[in-house]
Amino acid sequence: MAILRNERLGRRIMLRPVHTLGRHPVSCRTVLEGADISKLHALVRWHAGRWEICDQSRNGTTVSGTRLATGQWTALEAGQTIAFGATHDEIWIVEDLEAPQVCLFPIHGDSPARPLNAQENLLPDIEHPEINLYCAEDRWVLDRMERVDVVVDGDTIQIADTYWEFVLAADMDATLEVHMPSTTRLPTLHFDFQISQNEEHASLDMRVGDHIVPLGERIHHYTLATLARKRLEDARSGIEPTSQGWIALEDLARMLGVDTPYINIQIFRARQQIMRALPVAQEATAILERRRGEVRFGAHAFRICKGATTEGAWPL
Repeated sequence: MAILRNERLGRRIMLRPVHTLGRHPVSCRTVLEGADISKLHALVRWHAGRWEICDQSRNGTTVSGTRLATGQWTALEAGQTIAFGATHDEIWIVEDLEAPQVCLFPIHGDSPARPLNAQENLLPDIEHPEINLYCAEDRWVLDRMERVDVVVDGDTIQIADTYWEFVLAADMDATLEVHMPSTTRLPTLHFDFQISQNEEHASLDMRVGDHIVPLGERIHHYTLATLARKRLEDARSGIEPTSQGWIALEDLARMLGVDTPYINIQIFRARQQIMRALPVAQEATAILERRRGEVRFGAHAFRICKGATTEGAWPL
């Protein structure tokens, strides 16, 4: 994760595997100000295991006092200074030259970047998770509990009171295509829960149209089944569909004998598993719904079996 710092501006930037710097706000990742700055002033790239810089300008780029030959790549070293243009008004220090990595980079302050695991990132920490950020079908997905969004390079993400820039720093050999959210609608979803007689095990199969997707046995499937049972109970009691199934997170935690943060983790992981199994990731938002500290199983058909007995199915 390569970082450049401008002391006068109090600004840090994280370099992408191919990074453009210059005056033009559309074509440049980092916009530089100054009358002697070219529209596309310089390029930086990660190549053959090192970071390199190439001047593309009329007024030049210097590295630690040496002017670069235009159009030629020069390796960077930590601690060097870079000046763009003839006046050298803005000096950038090469702070770090680690390899590119997908991460969250703090927009303000000097906090270190937070590398991201493609499988799961419960943030700000696993004890009190507010969001889950992970990769599904070559897209990065942000689960805020109440909604799910696809995120792209440069998006701002708020975690608690801190703002972070999402950095999709894939290797240069990887695809640079931006995956846009699909508008394709999914076939009808149906969930089949199988609970053991002693309530110790819970497995789940998901039907997507005519296809069955076995999701196996997971702890979070019992959490889903508990929410589905609540919706089924409310339906049998004659409660209208818009009000069925809602339960406070604190009450759900007491029912399952765990604390509330653990419930959040189970909800994140359940939705994550389902989203990865679906052909269109963003359609999983409504699998679980949340409002004002409450949660419920979404409006998808389901059946619950305990042992060899069918407890019930929804809708009735």
